[in-house]
Amino acid sequence: MDIYSTEEQQLDALKRWWQEYGKAIILGSVLGLGGLFGWRYYQSYQIESRSAGAESFEQISQRLAAEGSAAFAEASAFVEQNRGNNYGELAALLLAAEAVRANDLALARQQLELALAGTKDAVLADTINLRLARVLLAQNEPAVAQTRLDLVKSDAFAALKSEVQGDLFLAEAQLDAARDAYRAALDAGGLADNPGLQLKLDNLAIATELGDEE
Repeated sequence: MDIYSTEEQQLDALKRWWQEYGKAIILGSVLGLGGLFGWRYYQSYQIESRSAGAESFEQISQRLAAEGSAAFAEASAFVEQNRGNNYGELAALLLAAEAVRANDLALARQQLELALAGTKDAVLADTINLRLARVLLAQNEPAVAQTRLDLVKSDAFAALKSEVQGDLFLAEAQLDAARDAYRAALDAGGLADNPGLQLKLDNLAIATELGDEE
């Protein structure tokens, strides 16, 4: 499922970053993930080095990367055991992304909702709501997806929000509204990190032309 689109490479970058630097993080240091996933909320997150939580998280992230769905049960258990702390939230986000790759949308939704319930960071909440909107749309729940999308307030996500809004309009066959939303995403700089956005507009133009011919 291409729900996270261009964020796939960012997920891989996160895993590589953790494998290389995770053990070396000192107490009080910030988990420097600015830009990864398009998220900047991690600037306030602190992770203690050499703690059991850090080591367990590293093991979970490596197993998810290497084994995929075979590690889902263990990762889910880790999330439950670490609800309310940074490790649990990060593991939930990683598990949700891998679940999308495995087309397990129910699990992805569950993990995103757990991460959302545990965070107090407004920017992180916006990010999760964007992802939830995409998952809900893929589950054919556009009305619920719209409620999640409406909660996204940060200007930093203007392009992504407009693109997802376009996807929602398209799912409801509102072609003109979808085109306007995609154009708004382009105007907000969405094309810089997501060339697929232009493809959506092009395909929409073709669909509109075919509809006019009929």
